[in-house]
Amino acid sequence: MPGVGAAPPSVALPGVAPPGVAPSDDAPHVVVIGGGVCGLYAARVVAGAGLSVTVLERDDVVGGLAAGRRIEGNWIDLGTHHLHAFDEGIFDDVRAIMGTRLRPIEKRALVRYGRGFRRYPLAFGDLLRGIPPWTLARALAGLVGQQLVNRVRPREAADAEQALIALYGRPLYRFFFRDFTARYWGMSPRALSATFVRRKMPRLSAIDIVKRALAPLGFRDARGAAVDSALAEETLWYGVRGSGEMPQALAEHVVACGGRIVTSAPVTAVETVAGRVVAVRYRPAGAGTDDAGDVRLLCDAVINTAPINHIVPRFDPPPPPAVTAAAAALRHRPMVAYAFLIRRPRVLDALYVYYRDRRFHRLAEPKNSGLAIDPPDHTLLLAELMCAPDDGLWRGDPDAVAEVVRDLEAEGVCRADEIVRLHIVHAPEAYPVFDLGFEPHLAALQDFVARWPNAWSVGRQGGFGYPNMHAAMREGASAAENAVASVQAACAAGPQDEASPADPVRISA
Repeated sequence: MPGVGAAPPSVALPGVAPPGVAPSDDAPHVVVIGGGVCGLYAARVVAGAGLSVTVLERDDVVGGLAAGRRIEGNWIDLGTHHLHAFDEGIFDDVRAIMGTRLRPIEKRALVRYGRGFRRYPLAFGDLLRGIPPWTLARALAGLVGQQLVNRVRPREAADAEQALIALYGRPLYRFFFRDFTARYWGMSPRALSATFVRRKMPRLSAIDIVKRALAPLGFRDARGAAVDSALAEETLWYGVRGSGEMPQALAEHVVACGGRIVTSAPVTAVETVAGRVVAVRYRPAGAGTDDAGDVRLLCDAVINTAPINHIVPRFDPPPPPAVTAAAAALRHRPMVAYAFLIRRPRVLDALYVYYRDRRFHRLAEPKNSGLAIDPPDHTLLLAELMCAPDDGLWRGDPDAVAEVVRDLEAEGVCRADEIVRLHIVHAPEAYPVFDLGFEPHLAALQDFVARWPNAWSVGRQGGFGYPNMHAAMREGASAAENAVASVQAACAAGPQDEASPADPVRISA
């Protein structure tokens, strides 16, 4: 990998060797599918334990949704992703690996609400100022009334609409959630599973205040009814070259520990024999469209962090038809990031701003997080837009771009004549979609992976969920620890294959 040298010292983790200690030639081999932060951190733990590890990344850069690309002199993120310090073990380790490449920044997030901007997440006073008095009275009455209904006639929500109404009452649902959710996901909340609310939709801290006041009267939400609200004030951490700095540093660390990172390497097959995964095949760049040029990696374990619905159908022998059908039933919501280079030193008074009724759902200005922009008197504005892979926003059609620019002008962010250039970055599998009834399909895929004692599927894509970066890395670390333990136990039981597991074998026609 270009630019890879000796890695900086890292925090000692249980069973993890220091960087620069390469595995022995006969070390067991673990293949990690997917080079996002989850997969890279899993590889970091595997390599640190003295095992051989290979990371296979479909794209030409590592990082997944946190990847960064240098385009015409500037680093462009797929949205501005910051690292939280909530998981102390993960944070301390990443900070030690990155050193001065990771910098602190105080959080300042806003939401366009009412006639102005409020701090995100909404505080109770901001909520009062953002809702007209009569609407506010109805919303509070609806909230109290709904809590009474929940207590007298509790019922399981059939969809996301019912789950949101049960949490906040019908008036507040109509005022705050209904249209935004439909715009964000491209469908009515009635078509989304209630699990979406429990796993993705954050609670409004403002409403939590009202609910705490009602708690002595016995009005309480069910445990896990929604995701905890984000903190309004905290120290975030950001790479000196943007979000992509962290996955790049992790990749360099894996290589320094003797691991391998292979980009532009889509997986074509996961081979199983006698109840275990024994090899992974991938197609290197320039190998053509058939399997004649595929590379076969023998392995002792596999950790998948790529979309589970894409990888399970690649098992060989293939899964049962019902499992293949379940994979086809799951889908992702694509996203694009419009990166505008603007002839102005600064355009936002925040790291990022949320919008409820514009084409973009979030604007971020990486310069405010410490990213250097070229030229220095310009800034870079990232507009995150949910879309479909066949619409004008995805393609960057002139009419679609013009609509986004009009929204920027309407918000007073910038003028059209201040935009120097535009680059569009695509994420075809940005967010798993929790369609109504998706749960049995996901369970079928998870049960299939669980059949193989040396295979795991974790992370945002591999687990089909919404963990943020530190939580995804924790999932990767846990899978890696399980893989190391499994491989070590298998080795203690005696060799099963005389072939060297780390030797790549090119398949011939």
